[in-house]
Amino acid sequence: MRLYRALLRIYPSDFRRRYRRELEETFCVERSNHRYTGIAGSLRFWAYILADLLTSALRCRLARRRSSLVPHLPSPSKRTHMDTLIQDLRHTIRSLARRPGFTTVAILSLAIGIGSNSLIYGLVDGYVLHPFPYPDPDRLVAIGVSFPKVSSGITYVETLSPAEYSDVRTARAFSRLGAFDLGNRNISGGDVPERVFAALLLDDLFPVIGLSAALGRGFTNEELAPNGPRVAVISHRIWQTRFGGDPTILNRPIRIGGESATVVGVMPAGLLLLGTDLWIPWGTDTAQIPRNRRQFTVLARLTNGVDLANANTELRAIAARVAQSETSRFKEYEGWYLTATPWAAALLRDLRPAAFLLLGAVALVLLIACVNLTNLLLARSSSRARELAVRRALGASRGRVIRHLLTESLLLAVAGGATGVLIAFAGVRTAGSVLPPQLALLDLHAGINMRVLLWSLAATLAAGVFVGVLPAIQASRADPHESLKADGRGTPGRAGTRARATLVVVEIALAVVLLLGAALLTRSFLNIQGVDLGFDPRDVLTLRLTLPRERYPGESATLFFERLVERVSALPGVRAVAASSQYPPMGAFDTQFTVDRPDAALAGTIPMALITVATPSFFEVLGVPIRSGRTFSVADRRTAPPVVVVNQTFADRYLAGVDAVGQRLRVGSNPSNSWATIAGVASDYRNSGAAQPVRPEIYMPVRQQNEWNQLFLLVRTSSTPAAILPSVREAVRSLDPEQPVYAIRSLEEALAQSSFQQRVATVLLALFAGAALLMAAVGIFGVLSYTVSARTQELGVRLAMGAQRRHVGWLIVGHVLRLAAGGVAIGVVLLLVGRRAIAGLLFGVQATDIVTIAVVTTVLVIVALIAAWVPAARACRIDPIEALRYE
Repeated sequence: MRLYRALLRIYPSDFRRRYRRELEETFCVERSNHRYTGIAGSLRFWAYILADLLTSALRCRLARRRSSLVPHLPSPSKRTHMDTLIQDLRHTIRSLARRPGFTTVAILSLAIGIGSNSLIYGLVDGYVLHPFPYPDPDRLVAIGVSFPKVSSGITYVETLSPAEYSDVRTARAFSRLGAFDLGNRNISGGDVPERVFAALLLDDLFPVIGLSAALGRGFTNEELAPNGPRVAVISHRIWQTRFGGDPTILNRPIRIGGESATVVGVMPAGLLLLGTDLWIPWGTDTAQIPRNRRQFTVLARLTNGVDLANANTELRAIAARVAQSETSRFKEYEGWYLTATPWAAALLRDLRPAAFLLLGAVALVLLIACVNLTNLLLARSSSRARELAVRRALGASRGRVIRHLLTESLLLAVAGGATGVLIAFAGVRTAGSVLPPQLALLDLHAGINMRVLLWSLAATLAAGVFVGVLPAIQASRADPHESLKADGRGTPGRAGTRARATLVVVEIALAVVLLLGAALLTRSFLNIQGVDLGFDPRDVLTLRLTLPRERYPGESATLFFERLVERVSALPGVRAVAASSQYPPMGAFDTQFTVDRPDAALAGTIPMALITVATPSFFEVLGVPIRSGRTFSVADRRTAPPVVVVNQTFADRYLAGVDAVGQRLRVGSNPSNSWATIAGVASDYRNSGAAQPVRPEIYMPVRQQNEWNQLFLLVRTSSTPAAILPSVREAVRSLDPEQPVYAIRSLEEALAQSSFQQRVATVLLALFAGAALLMAAVGIFGVLSYTVSARTQELGVRLAMGAQRRHVGWLIVGHVLRLAAGGVAIGVVLLLVGRRAIAGLLFGVQATDIVTIAVVTTVLVIVALIAAWVPAARACRIDPIEALRYE
């Protein structure tokens, strides 16, 4: 103390007279800190004291010199809020710098929580909430339809016929409407053709979307009329990649499907619309298309002043009028309805459950981080009780102390938030590696934009206030007189102990929710991976070809595919080849049908089945056995009696009790269609994905279906699919040098993409759950370590009175087990309350699965015991004599 009093002479004399006593009290408080025990601790203490004295004395003398030069400076009692804030920030920075371990843990905890929130929100914003840069995107709606007599679902893409589109156009709720069919076209400008995804328009769609051409224009009414001039609008992407961004592309001819068309416009970079790179008029008289031939997607722009509810009311009235007049001819109109939904929500509705689940998960991660840090600040505020009491004794109000502590928590949150945004930037860059390529085809991108930054700022401010408010309130309530009379160690009161224990329970409960969610999704994903597909996806290459009808009319397209199958079959390393309209898991084409038995159809519904057109070797390529009858043969030609093969689910559902082979069915809803004989029954396989039930399916031979000019080629190899691809391309070129192939992938890749939602949700939720478990363990360890330190004298008395050391250890372990039991119980209840949020992503397991709950509970208890091991061991090693001297 004498040395310190001598060092105080570097301050001005009037400053020493005014603050000498407070400085000496602060010196005593700091000197009693256990961190400064021993020789190394003494050296650290005096280094800190000397640095503090030198810097503060220098500032004091500089301030005196400035005050002598500038009279009328405001007195300390008249400081502005900005002065107070700057003072708090300076003190907070010095205080945090003196405790680098605590500061690092606090910033990293918040960085993980805020960074994960920014990352997931950035992905959800870019892929789900605001995927398209269209004007007023919430007023751009898709018209969906549901036919309850067929299925309970609502479809939005390729779902209405031209006649139904005409019905929708009578609605006053829409200022503009457009309809388009999707297809594939070969385009060329004198070189090798390229296959692009195309939209065939009934009306000019671009005013509906709200975007005009970047170069040129859209379509005129004359061009959209049946047999109008052949014109085209191309996307910005194809303009750059194929035509090199040539500004003279306008009014130049390009070949589309073998015919010439004039380019009249290039759309801006933000418009792809379902991945389409080419827009052309549909060009055919819609009056010739039956009412039940539904192949158009309809978009509409809401009229100003009309909301979505009003539009849907009008659409239901239109549907009711159509049902009244058309149900006698088309049974599916019974109970049907039309609905309008914002385009982004309609298109990406399958992504929304997983997206919002992950948003909820990262919110829990941030909440756990905040709870953990709150606990640390509560413990720290107890150790700072003497310091805060001195502030109160010197005249600081309760609100002033609260503001000071909130400044500290907000500064930590800002540092954690800035670090978290950097983590999010890095995460968004790598997100594309785990997302399916379909999102890239739709031109969907995610990034850290202004919305994400505002979200991050809100999360940062909320975290700062949440973390600081409880420690600040508790510290401000402490009696300064009692704190000054205490020994300076900050012995916790009952309220502080209960608060920290409650926070640990909350932390464990939130960790349990994440752990249970991750465990359920992991079990679900493993169930999907382990399901019996019914076919062998290994070593199968798939690719797609679309033959221009102008060059391959009628049966010539079928002959092309047959010759291609023969040539690819002769390649070395090829075991089997087939062509088909679809393959598992992408069962998309379905149709109505009629079985020639009065009791075959399900009561009250119109029977539907997937329809697959294939060559005879289709089942051989997939490794699907024929259970009865036969598959197709070369004899099943156009002139032969129509035959079909059905799967076992079809036979069980519609032909139960009879031998399906030899029964007759009619494909389609047209009564004039020919009856076909069932030649065989194939074994079931997962035709719509591993997580979906098997649907009834009808297989038809390509030779008897001449209208199919677009088929997939399936090649089973004895090596890897990539190795055989160049030879397959050469076989295609040998038949048609201008025929491109596209949609190239292996069958295993197709299966992986069909379950990408479960895969991504499982991986991310597992990472978040691991982080939550780690933070919960840190929270338990911190609370127990502080509890043991605060109860050192009590535990010493117990040992001095004869208590066994193992009993003291079990006292600590029992405390953590009670906390874990309470947290587990609350966490399980929370998951059961919100189980609907995760139910749609589960497969083969229920949210109430007892085994999963038991495993998660066991894991968490084990982690809690591991976290309690060191504090419990330290409690067992307490020396009763030293403990009694602790005060």
